Amino acid sequence: MNRPIAVGVIGLGSIAQIQHLPNLARMESLFRVAAVADISPLLTHRIAEGLPGDVLATTDWREVCAHPEVEAVLILTSGAHEQISEGALKAGKHVFAEKPLCLTVEGALRLHALAADKGLALQVGYMKLHEELLPELREGLDAIGDLRLVRHTVYHPEHSTCLGPADTLHFDDIDHRAMAEAAAFEERRTRQALGDLPAEWGRLYRNVLAASFIHTVSFIRGVMGGLPRLTAADLWPPLPSGAPADPPSLTARAEFPGHTGVEMTWLWLPASPAYREVFEAHGTRGSLEFRFSNPYLDRAASLVIKGGDGAVRHPAGTESPFTRELKAFHRAITSGRPISDGAGAAQDTAFLQDMVAALASRDGLAVGGEAALRR
Repeated sequence: MNRPIAVGVIGLGSIAQIQHLPNLARMESLFRVAAVADISPLLTHRIAEGLPGDVLATTDWREVCAHPEVEAVLILTSGAHEQISEGALKAGKHVFAEKPLCLTVEGALRLHALAADKGLALQVGYMKLHEELLPELREGLDAIGDLRLVRHTVYHPEHSTCLGPADTLHFDDIDHRAMAEAAAFEERRTRQALGDLPAEWGRLYRNVLAASFIHTVSFIRGVMGGLPRLTAADLWPPLPSGAPADPPSLTARAEFPGHTGVEMTWLWLPASPAYREVFEAHGTRGSLEFRFSNPYLDRAASLVIKGGDGAVRHPAGTESPFTRELKAFHRAITSGRPISDGAGAAQDTAFLQDMVAALASRDGLAVGGEAALRR
């Protein structure tokens, strides 16, 4: 059913302004923005003024969830999205939440069950799993024989480089109390996930693994049909005891049944002139390379498959994965067969917790919480 869904947008920062709001505007036959919310009153009202129709502008996300016209919410705030997702689902709204959904496995499974019980869609913003060339990538994986190595590498520059020339609105009137409450909630959930590790490990978990590395983990899971068993993890340079000026680089090594090796690497390269990301697979009959674009740009990935008969090149698709994920969200709502990414998000979260456990053990530290239950 190609009817417009009335949505509320919660969180109006960079990803909302660069991707989601413009995409919603281009898909006016599928979506209509009925409400917006942010902890910056000036930003909220400025965004609302630029939208067509009568749009509710508020600093309280609960008002968006209570809005009678809103059928679905897009949760685009920074950090994890458990609290708002739970509130929206309980209010009977379909949910699209940027990653990470939760910081605990328990939270992700609870939201998954809540969405299923209410018959609502719960979609996580894993846009890389909506790349146009994913069917060709999966066919390529079948064509290159028994897999020997799967490698996913992110070359991450300073964040301003990722944002590129985008001109986004920012104001200095944010509600600091709301920010402090959200931070305290995330610290509690971090202790539930990892126990009482020193603060620097919680920052690594929240600000690097759950905020960025999770894209690599979710992509491996989505493309390969599951996650491998973690065998080792490396981190360099060592974590500082104070607030770090720069995040460390990370590598996870893992293995699928049948001795397929997996390497996931996230490199922090602040002076790099551009963002790069590559998924590679090497098998007994060939290799392939899947190249992503800058995640803030409206471009699709490209694919090259190499075998004994030469190389087959698939140029980048014509449709952005950000557009495709919103179309998938619309289908999930209107088809009567809502999907939930909660169970997959729980698997991703467990893998990240296992990484922290492996890394901390190298420093003689033992994790607690959920992570300890799988040791």
